[in-house]
Amino acid sequence: MNQPGRKRQPARRTAARRPPKPVDPWLVPAPLPDVELLPSPDNAAALLQSLGDPPLAGGGPLASYFAAVVVRAASVATALALSAELPAVPPDDRTSAATSAGSDA
Repeated sequence: MNQPGRKRQPARRTAARRPPKPVDPWLVPAPLPDVELLPSPDNAAALLQSLGDPPLAGGGPLASYFAAVVVRAASVATALALSAELPAVPPDDRTSAATSAGSDA
């Protein structure tokens, strides 16, 4: 049953939001920086091989299958990164500015 002593609080209204600033569709953006291609990994399965054979029955042959999967995943990831023209090193303009500002204080 309903409890007679409790009253509902009125719903609060959200603050009025400012309209977004208009965007100039004819603005010419700054030129993009040159892109360095990603280097291909030398041995993608090195970490997996450093762990040794899997602790399963028949672990020796299974290790080669696991290594094949890791190498294939690395090659697909590299191909995707190259097709998207991702830079080899992410831009660090913001991080280097924050680091230098923090060291001056």
